[in-house]
Amino acid sequence: MKVNSTSADYHVHTFLSGDAKGEILECVRVAANKKLEEIGISDHFAPQKLRDKLDFPLKYRELSDYVKRVDGVKRKLKEPIKLKVGVEVDFVPDFANEIKEALEGLPFDYVIGSVHFIEGWAFDDPKYVLEYQKWDPVKLYEKYFMAVQACAESKIFDVIGHPDLIKKFGCKAKTDITDFYLATAKVFKKNNVCIEVNTSGLRHPCKEIYPAKQFLKICHDEGVQITFGSDAHTPENIGKDFDKAISLAKEVGYEHTTIFSERKKQLKRI
Repeated sequence: MKVNSTSADYHVHTFLSGDAKGEILECVRVAANKKLEEIGISDHFAPQKLRDKLDFPLKYRELSDYVKRVDGVKRKLKEPIKLKVGVEVDFVPDFANEIKEALEGLPFDYVIGSVHFIEGWAFDDPKYVLEYQKWDPVKLYEKYFMAVQACAESKIFDVIGHPDLIKKFGCKAKTDITDFYLATAKVFKKNNVCIEVNTSGLRHPCKEIYPAKQFLKICHDEGVQITFGSDAHTPENIGKDFDKAISLAKEVGYEHTTIFSERKKQLKRI
């Protein structure tokens, strides 16, 4: 399936993430074949203390080499597509200064901040899914959105990744959480971060795009800008379900997506 030609997939992982497959150039060629205008490589990076629980190969000293590697492919690129270099960072408030220092001076086009941990629990990892049973869903959602707000308030990031990832395995609060959505959207706007309309939720038990339609609508009404991401961990998932993501964004009122270059924004009509 060819995706909308005005779209960019800014959330693509390669083998460098440790939990993904595909070379950079392979991913670029797949994106070009799908008629995407831009692709952003955003491999995983996590603070050292989190790396003990993960299998991510990107270490502090490797970030510079990673950027050079993507730029090297960019210089040789023949496909009619723009290649951007990004990174997805696991955000934990206690490690904010460590993250800032690690990223300082590196020429990223954009940086994604994502919350994957709550009190040391990797809640999006299938290995630990039974941990959900220990939580009251409303309290869990409150804890999660407080962490997401701290991620935005850190002013480290350009984009907040999959902003309601906590629903990944179908754990949903049984009460109205509009207040969580509204408070979080206001923090996004105040700190001038974009949110990602991420299609990977359609491939997980929640069977829903991140963020939920209600949350996305609130973000739109608060003036929060968006990007699109597939969260592809294999080349074939690049741009997957972007027709649905674009349709959802338009349905809640969005007319533009955000394009990044050297961490500067530009709006582009969807």
